Amino acid sequence: MSGANQCPSTVGKKDTGPASTVVGNGQKLWRSVDEFAASDSGEFQSFLQREFPKGASEMMASSRRTFLQLMGGAMALAGAATIPGCRRPDHKIMTYSRNVPSDVIPGRPLYYATSMPLPGGGAEGLLVKTNEGRPTFVEGNPLHPVNQGKSSAWSNASTLSIYDPDRLKYPVFKEGRGESARTVVATWDDFRAWSASHFAEFDANNGNGLVFIVDKKTSPTRDALRDRISARWPLAQWISYDATGIDNKMAGMRMAFGQPKREILSLENADVIFSFASDDLDKGPSTLRNARGFGSARRMTSTNDTMCRVYAVEAGYTPMGGVADHRYVLAPSRLPAAVVELARLVVDRIGGGGPLADAVNGFDSRGDLSAELHEMLDAAADDLIEAHGKAIVTAGQELPAEIHALVAALNRVLGAVGKTVSYVAAGPEEARDGLSDLTEIVGPMRAGRVKTVVCVETNPVYDTPTELGFAEAFDRVTNRVVLSIGPSETTAKSTWALNAATFLESWGDTEADDGTVAPIQPMIAPLYDGALSDIELLALIAEMRTADDYTNQPAGYDLVRDVWMGRFDWSDFEKSWRRALHDGLIAGTSKRGDDGGQSSSSLYSNVAGVLAKAAVGLSPSSDALDVVVSTNNMHDGRFSNLPWLQELPQFGTTIVWDNPALVSPATAEKLGLEPDSYTVKEPKAQMASVTVDGRSVEVPVWIMPGMADNTIILFQGYGREVVGVIGAGTGFDVQSIRDIAGTRVYTGAKVAPARGRYPISSTQNHWSMESRDTIVRAVDLPAYLRHGDQTETTMGHYGTEKTLNFGEKLGELAHTPPLESIYENPHNKSRGDAAEGSAYSVGPQWGMSVDQGTCIGCVTCTIACQSENNIPVVGKTEVRKGREMTWIRVDRYFTGHDMKKPGVMHHQPVMCQHCENAPCETVCPVNATTHGPEGLNYMVYNRCIGTRYCANNCPYKVRRFNFFDYATKKTKGGYRGEIPEGTPQPDNINLIPPRLREKVEEIQKLRNNPDVTVRVRGVMEKCSYCIQRINAARYEMKLQDLDSIPDGFFQAACQAACPTGAIVFGDLLDTNSQVHKAANDGRTYALLGYLNVRPRTTYKVSLSNPNPKLRAPVDDPFHHGGEHGSEGEHEAQDNGHASFIDKLKKNEDSGYAVSLRVLGAPAGVLA
Repeated sequence: MSGANQCPSTVGKKDTGPASTVVGNGQKLWRSVDEFAASDSGEFQSFLQREFPKGASEMMASSRRTFLQLMGGAMALAGAATIPGCRRPDHKIMTYSRNVPSDVIPGRPLYYATSMPLPGGGAEGLLVKTNEGRPTFVEGNPLHPVNQGKSSAWSNASTLSIYDPDRLKYPVFKEGRGESARTVVATWDDFRAWSASHFAEFDANNGNGLVFIVDKKTSPTRDALRDRISARWPLAQWISYDATGIDNKMAGMRMAFGQPKREILSLENADVIFSFASDDLDKGPSTLRNARGFGSARRMTSTNDTMCRVYAVEAGYTPMGGVADHRYVLAPSRLPAAVVELARLVVDRIGGGGPLADAVNGFDSRGDLSAELHEMLDAAADDLIEAHGKAIVTAGQELPAEIHALVAALNRVLGAVGKTVSYVAAGPEEARDGLSDLTEIVGPMRAGRVKTVVCVETNPVYDTPTELGFAEAFDRVTNRVVLSIGPSETTAKSTWALNAATFLESWGDTEADDGTVAPIQPMIAPLYDGALSDIELLALIAEMRTADDYTNQPAGYDLVRDVWMGRFDWSDFEKSWRRALHDGLIAGTSKRGDDGGQSSSSLYSNVAGVLAKAAVGLSPSSDALDVVVSTNNMHDGRFSNLPWLQELPQFGTTIVWDNPALVSPATAEKLGLEPDSYTVKEPKAQMASVTVDGRSVEVPVWIMPGMADNTIILFQGYGREVVGVIGAGTGFDVQSIRDIAGTRVYTGAKVAPARGRYPISSTQNHWSMESRDTIVRAVDLPAYLRHGDQTETTMGHYGTEKTLNFGEKLGELAHTPPLESIYENPHNKSRGDAAEGSAYSVGPQWGMSVDQGTCIGCVTCTIACQSENNIPVVGKTEVRKGREMTWIRVDRYFTGHDMKKPGVMHHQPVMCQHCENAPCETVCPVNATTHGPEGLNYMVYNRCIGTRYCANNCPYKVRRFNFFDYATKKTKGGYRGEIPEGTPQPDNINLIPPRLREKVEEIQKLRNNPDVTVRVRGVMEKCSYCIQRINAARYEMKLQDLDSIPDGFFQAACQAACPTGAIVFGDLLDTNSQVHKAANDGRTYALLGYLNVRPRTTYKVSLSNPNPKLRAPVDDPFHHGGEHGSEGEHEAQDNGHASFIDKLKKNEDSGYAVSLRVLGAPAGVLA
């Protein structure tokens, strides 16, 4: 498919040379380090010219002889898997619908409202779709204040946990220690009998020697059970533990206000946001609320709207810093100095800070900040003051507690409290430092003074710092009871390993960060008989006194009801109970945020008293680096066995199945840690040893542009030794480098190359689109305000009229003749727009709009689509070959001329565009891909013969081919038998003939959406616009006797999940629909629109809102100018003429003459 270049020729090809891709406002745009460096070598550009990544089409590298040997190996057939029957819950639950059916209607799903407890506290309110009693899909509860209809990647993947074939299925008792230990398969009755006599012994000493280690979460019922346990055994220890490290923000709130507080942000009210490594958009209990508010503050629906301005100072990219209007990279040890400097500028200019002013002016920053950073802070201070009451400063967990206290005081000075930020009281358990409590009991455990440890949904043997020595101390405890959903390092060392029920099959309750109480109600009875929830186990232990008591043990249902009866003063409890189950929350339980409960003078005095203790380091060097220990999709490792999360591209790096250490390009070069070029078929990263104060870890190293030099970022949650098949052998355990204090930032680290290189799978450079001149478009806000409502109408040479909006004028269409097909489309009966009376002129006509200005790259849309459409994972090896199956990819682009200091990180979700003139349809020899009268590009699976012509002809590269039986065979499974001795082992499990590979367990099939076909080997697939949801809405419309499907009657899976509201879907012909308004917005343009494929998915130009004091905004994106480069060519720099020489095209095509400048000088065109 040709690009927009003038005078194409087929005279001949030359060796590929480098290409220039420049943003019109002077910003070079690139997707990876290799692409940026392509100006020095044509290797990467040659890589991009491939329609598919290396390995995506090659089947195998081994010889034919080896293949025949593998096929000839004798295999024993495995026995068929069996599962226990699935039962409905014994207690009635309330569906989230107006009319509750008397019975389940086959084929019609039911929705139940529930909630999901989040790690570390907080909750999400959810709606769970059940098909014939099987939970199959999770959405956000529109009534819950946290979700408001949206969902996270964790909640979308939660259905995998219930159908995990590796989860614990029954209690196991281990007698003895070490190699001589005897393992016995037990029952819950066995445990009840043992526990009745065992725990009764602690009544005599008030629980001395009894320790409970529980997962830190907020639940009224579990809090009540904690109090019952404390009442029965006053000397028993209760430790609520969060493995990710100390909560610096909570500790800072305690310093500032004298009591622990939760910080509740209202970013939708902010005009100016200053982020210091803020993780508020991707970590913590308020992630969804903050992302929604941030999207609202950045969204521009017309030129009359306002847009907030964002500043960021950080060591590595965060979702907020990635889209910031002004971003400065600073080592983590120097971040406190930057916060104090901003506070000094603000307090001195506003005045009246009293002791706070003295504290910030007298603070020892241990060195000066750069002139560039000081200029940014100076301009931002004025901006924050001018936006008084509509400004906010946020900080991430990697900053010390004293700095969080300062941020709280700074927000009070700026008038932000009660407008953009408020505070609610935190519970005592939530506020405790669990790691400190664990440290205190390790000594008594080693000494034998602890007789029994009960671990409830925790894994401290794995996720505590190695320096603590918890595993060795745990071994010395006589009785070790562990309740866990799946196998873990802690269950492996337990005397009782008890199978737990997931939140989707148990009763309970949660408390969100704002205090909203919500029920947890089961979607299905526990799949494995006897499995108990955390509250049921605690109740069993707390209330059982004799061996016969277990027959009267209350179920989770009764426990929750009892607690709620005592907590809520309801006149009609049953009515209120049923309403809470139906709505998925208790209305009116959210706490009203306050100002922290301290006067300004007290707050300033408190902060002034602790500020001097804030740890501020010297600037790191190559001999003494900063190390940040963070988390990603795996959190603390609890999600290791969920394959969707393992194969979900990580923010910024797009790496899957691994956790390499991240460093800047300059640091990698200086330390000799550069990985292989991505053009290598299987790129490998250099292994390195990272040492801090004698503690060390070996990890592979990956380059991440936009990071501070001499800084390393490590990620927890990988490298587990006792886990299910999916999590086994995945990544590297970094607990050995952490200290017993749970510090998140370390200084003075030594880094040196280690032996070996390690393969890494990253998806970023896969699926490159040809002629990527104007794929991503961005302009400064003044340009949109000036030109956003303007259209331009021109007449072609043959009398054809062309009208372009603001977004379209930024691209190729401004330099091409009016687009008109050479044939008449049968669905619109014309060569252009739909003619009256044609199929496309009658609604509904489905379409989608993606606002690039509000997308933060969280990739929640990807996993929601995966869950809805039964999309399989393929494993690390297949991803490395470019064979990932996800229907939505989120492309990431960096901007800037300096690879070591990139600017904005742009994110662009790309899915099937459902083109009206679809190139894929014209080449399919069997009509497996066709078009429907409502504008959908159909994919008929049972017709597809796997030619892959459609994928070759798709300019967007959004079609996915099942090279193997990914959906029906285990991702990391083995063989159905044993390979004879001497038979060679393949590196890629997929090379084993499908009939000889292990199939997925029967229980895993229960998770599939029955409305979507499970595809097999040799079939092409792609985004369907959730046609199954469209059909369901059509049926419901008829049942309700509606004339048409109303806007918002249903949502596509990606639209429903997107936390910022960047994706809109609906009927393009409905003038009142959101998608119609978006499609007619001045910022809207079609991706590769010049090809005249007429995609139904459109994109909105991204906007930035720079401070004129720091960068003069470009308000005329259509200005042309420029200078000549060497050899008389037009260099693609800040400004240029209407035509230019494309070096790549010139080198590879001897007949090439000149290209039209499609972006050249137009300010803001991004690719």
